[in-house]
Amino acid sequence: MNFSIYYHTIKYLKFSQLYYRILKRFIKPKSRLVKYSRAKLEKSWIAYPLYEQKLFTDKVRFLNHDAPLPTKSSWNDQSQAKLWLYNLHYFDDLCGTGCEKRVKQHTKLIEQWIEENPAPLGNGWEPYPTSLRIVNWIKAFLSNIEPTRNMLDSLATQADYLSQDLEKHLLGNHLFVNAKALIFAGLFFQGNNAQKWLALGEKIYSQQLDEQVLKDGGNFELTPMYHAIMMIDLLDLVNLSDVFPNKLSLKLVHKTKEKIKYMLCWLKAMSHDDGRISFFNDSAFGIAPENSTIEDYASSLGISTDLNFPSPEPDLHLFDLKESGFVSVKSMEFSLIADLAEVGASYIPGHAHADTLSFEFALNEDRVFVNAGISEYGVSDERLLQRKTKSHNTVSINGLDSSQVWSGFRVAKRAEIIDRNVQFNSDNICFHAAHNGFIKQGVNCVHKRKWHVAQNNFMYKDSFSGNFESAEAYLILHPLVKIRDVMENKLILKTRHSEVEVEFTNAELSIVNCNWNPEFGVQQNTKKLCFNLLKSSMEIQVCWRKV
Repeated sequence: MNFSIYYHTIKYLKFSQLYYRILKRFIKPKSRLVKYSRAKLEKSWIAYPLYEQKLFTDKVRFLNHDAPLPTKSSWNDQSQAKLWLYNLHYFDDLCGTGCEKRVKQHTKLIEQWIEENPAPLGNGWEPYPTSLRIVNWIKAFLSNIEPTRNMLDSLATQADYLSQDLEKHLLGNHLFVNAKALIFAGLFFQGNNAQKWLALGEKIYSQQLDEQVLKDGGNFELTPMYHAIMMIDLLDLVNLSDVFPNKLSLKLVHKTKEKIKYMLCWLKAMSHDDGRISFFNDSAFGIAPENSTIEDYASSLGISTDLNFPSPEPDLHLFDLKESGFVSVKSMEFSLIADLAEVGASYIPGHAHADTLSFEFALNEDRVFVNAGISEYGVSDERLLQRKTKSHNTVSINGLDSSQVWSGFRVAKRAEIIDRNVQFNSDNICFHAAHNGFIKQGVNCVHKRKWHVAQNNFMYKDSFSGNFESAEAYLILHPLVKIRDVMENKLILKTRHSEVEVEFTNAELSIVNCNWNPEFGVQQNTKKLCFNLLKSSMEIQVCWRKV
């Protein structure tokens, strides 16, 4: 790897990230017993199942991969993927469907974890899994598990250890869940230590809330999956503030509730009519709770989910998410969601893809054009492929990605959005944007894409200013979409309920095999339409009818 790619990756980091990364090498957290007592509960915790069952009588299941129940050697088994091991330490099943029926099994597993994971060894003591586990244990202790003294001692030790090991070198969602865990521990316990955890957690949470939730309600990492995960964090804190009233700043609780309402709107705009998220940046099903679960949880806390969406036209609904950059157009028949966004939070782009100016399209509950999604994390060729431009419905110039993604979670030279514009009139919605990502990588060419969206069709045009050797545009089909007919400049697609006509100009079409990755550990075979451009612009017209 050359110096340039490191430079263009590191230059976006905040000074504090570099400072705390160095500091972590020299100052190590200490495991110590702390004094505490349990706080008195004022109200009951509203227990709401958020996840599918992950713990069974003879196995555990994470990321669609099963393994035997954990033993002492399982917690840090290097033959398992790092993310899978993290999930083993999360204890999400304490909030899983039917968790009240597994209380004895959960209690036994908690005691086993304590015995087999002494501080500070192994994956379980890293700050991110520690944060999630602290929250899940406290949720269970507030609902259906009566904690033993040993459990409480361990929980307090974990909270104290976490308070010394905050992920200030990463920031983003990692630091946010650190703060959430400290707030949970600070309210669940009493005493000087608990007060320190609460004060620290509340300070970080307050600082991060406005930064990480944009004015249009989107999470600043610009991934629908992590947006949904963060919504659970906020809902949990509202739930906790009711259990321990007047212990958190009332102003902060009110702000959290207002943020949730905007985030619900953003989630709705960025989801298709099947009620599930779109796949921009690191997004897949099965990690965050389903949209319907999030809405039901919000309703159980008294937060209204009866959302009033802006609708400039009676039949076409435009959502111009200006701060996060996306544009979503919906009607009674379809949803089209386009990425006119920056790469994401510049100093933490680990979940970003080279998907600038890509889009997804669905007819009713049938997804038609999809981004490829993700099936794994880590450093692998497959992980890199899933982040590359050719895994999204956009354009590659000279074989380059729109942004220079590399390794598992790195971005060097990155596309910037220019000339973004959104407008509507009486019968259609028009929007366009361009990016300079290829110029950043030494190719003097700007890619501009313009959409015209009407009631039963849409058109988009790709144009290129400057010089390039080759350009290839992609449309990835959902696995259930079938290619019925291919003609010189047209092809016919078949969904479960519709026939879709795709007509194109100034390009040669090839059809290749690829994968759609709807969940971690799941890959489905599908087809990708590849348009090799013959001129400096290309148009694609899409129309449909029910069959």
